[in-house]
Amino acid sequence: MNYYIQKLHELQEISSSTQLQYWKEEVVFTPQWWFLLFSLIFPWFIWWKLFERSIAFNLWIVGLFVMLVSFFLDEVGASYLFWTYPYTLTPLEREVFDPANFTLLPIVYMLLFQYCRSWKLFLIGNVLVSLFNTYIGGGLFRWIGAYELLTWNSYYSIPIYYAIGVATKAFVHLLERIEYNSNSRAP
Repeated sequence: MNYYIQKLHELQEISSSTQLQYWKEEVVFTPQWWFLLFSLIFPWFIWWKLFERSIAFNLWIVGLFVMLVSFFLDEVGASYLFWTYPYTLTPLEREVFDPANFTLLPIVYMLLFQYCRSWKLFLIGNVLVSLFNTYIGGGLFRWIGAYELLTWNSYYSIPIYYAIGVATKAFVHLLERIEYNSNSRAP
């Protein structure tokens, strides 16, 4: 085995066992852990009451797109040590069930898409959502200790959240156009 691969494997073993030990002794069942579990599950009940069933398919596309993009960007940022998560729901080194990526961000963008149908209203709402995600959402997770900025500044996130919103709306409209064109050509 290559020297570097072997060394990386040894470091991964140490990191995994340390992560598991830390999680068992310092994280699981703490108030932060319960907050993360609550914020992963409970917002879906609220969303279920609010979402407009007539555009459910589009809303699910929005939610899944936001999940994938935010999960990917979060992995990149955590890998480059821009931020870290001292409290996680699982003992995995990279949190799989992050409430921000899999609940909070998708729901916020689905509601934005639902209530701001025109591009003009959407772009204005997207500014508010970007600021909310950065300063209220991120601030709350930092305040409870579940999210810690290392080399990242909060305001870097504003254009990223904004771009996620614009890309999501553009993607859904592209899919709608494709569907419309395929239905108009059908015999």
